[in-house]
Amino acid sequence: MLTNLFRLISPRLTFALIFIFCASSIGYAFYSQIYNGAQPCPLCIAQRIIYGFLGLFSLIALINNCKGFGNRIYGILLLAIALFGVKTAYHHVWLQSLPPDQWPASCGMPLDILFKKIPLSGFINTILSGTAECAMVSWKVFGFSGPLVSMWGYVLVAVGAFYVLIHRKPKQNLY
Repeated sequence: MLTNLFRLISPRLTFALIFIFCASSIGYAFYSQIYNGAQPCPLCIAQRIIYGFLGLFSLIALINNCKGFGNRIYGILLLAIALFGVKTAYHHVWLQSLPPDQWPASCGMPLDILFKKIPLSGFINTILSGTAECAMVSWKVFGFSGPLVSMWGYVLVAVGAFYVLIHRKPKQNLY
């Protein structure tokens, strides 16, 4: 029974589901920011960008409709980005688990000013390492912190990308 279910789920459907999931995740993040007043920290913005790349590449894979080797290339790309997302979200969750006296120091500058003041490599390093803003749990989804839900979302996308990698075309019966 389970093998019949896997035969029905094509890589193209998987790419479509990943795109819908990423688009809805970004949409919910913007909804929370605009209507609930949840201001994103640098790591939250980085996670939105990662979801954006996942959604973009899954949409390209969906439109491209590759077979075989092409699907594997898209699967590897999505898996790598999703695992980077897991790492980023896990770091965010770890920062939120620290006691306040161990929070990283805040640079105190908004991101647009920070981007203008330091080189790009330092800017990216600052964003991905997190600030004191990142250590505060400012909003929750179903009682869980946003980064924790985001981390499990990346795991779900990674499972979908792995499925694309291992998917085999079902053999056709000739009779």
